[in-house]
Amino acid sequence: MKRMDQSVEKVKTWYAESLGEVYQHVNAISEEIKSETKDTPILWFRGHARANYHLEPNIFRQVGYRYNDTDTYSNNHLREEYRFQSFMSRNFDKVDYHVPQTMIEWQEVMQHFFSRTRLMDWSESLVIALEFALESFISPVKDLEVIERCRTAEPVIWILQPTRLNEAVYHSFVDKADSHLIKKALNGERTDKLADEILRELQKDKAIDIYFDTKVEQEKNLNKIIGLSALEMVRNAYKGREMAALSNLELNPFFYLLLRYYSDGIPVKLGDIPPLAIIHPYHSQRIKDQKGVFTVFPYYIPDVRMETLAKADKTKVYPAFGMEYMEECMPCLHNIQILNPDRVARELRLTGAKRGNLYSDMQVVSQDFEYAVN
Repeated sequence: MKRMDQSVEKVKTWYAESLGEVYQHVNAISEEIKSETKDTPILWFRGHARANYHLEPNIFRQVGYRYNDTDTYSNNHLREEYRFQSFMSRNFDKVDYHVPQTMIEWQEVMQHFFSRTRLMDWSESLVIALEFALESFISPVKDLEVIERCRTAEPVIWILQPTRLNEAVYHSFVDKADSHLIKKALNGERTDKLADEILRELQKDKAIDIYFDTKVEQEKNLNKIIGLSALEMVRNAYKGREMAALSNLELNPFFYLLLRYYSDGIPVKLGDIPPLAIIHPYHSQRIKDQKGVFTVFPYYIPDVRMETLAKADKTKVYPAFGMEYMEECMPCLHNIQILNPDRVARELRLTGAKRGNLYSDMQVVSQDFEYAVN
């Protein structure tokens, strides 16, 4: 086994030539985190067929970034809203389970069915991530496209500590000298005083234990994991009196800030807050099969550095909002590069891996047994 302590991007990179080495690396990563935190970590996984595929949502890929003069609305807001309108209108009758109630909840379904969103898929299962990274190798149908994908593949498994990422989100709001992020979220007349009061409340000793971090040992598997769709229901209970509930601290102010930036899509400067790790209700068998969880990005406002880069090289699109380049995200990430994908895929198939595990459509399941790979 080989290991490189840090890549250029400061994300730890591991290398594996067999399925056994993949599992050994995941165990080593878990033990390393455990030695630092004294807790067994929760890990999420994401598989890429190409190592150079960045950790950024697909709606942000290969497009320019244009905001209005007040930085309150962008072309990407528009692109998201058109997609939401089209997807919901054309697929409302196809949702397997309970119909999504909010736009952010609909985006979970959209993301899993190839529409572009601010969400990025992860899985609670390492096996699912491996099946995605090696999908071309476990595919029973070897047409020219699949053969070419195998030839050019550079599979990688990304590993995320979701609770550590959400801790970084919390501290992005709390560890500030002023309340400008809170003021922007409140966005109303005579709210400056309330924003300052909320910041002082969040900065109090042990405030983290009340508004974010539960210290109960038996609750460690749910601690710091955010469900935005569930928080939407909480907010709806205070509909019409949100400001009063915040002023009285009946409504968790941190959770309210998450809703404003990650669900409502208030734009924020790149570097102010990182993406958020979230869970969603399962709205289709596919999402359930893939044990889907997500990171959701806020709408980032490109900074001056990125605008300068864009002007200097008009052949490229800036910025790339890859998590692996964000200072707050780097400590939360590891990746395992698979050096021998043929071998790992062969060993993975012996454990029962097949494309039907990812897409339980009748056609895919039929192909799995009709064209079984040896």
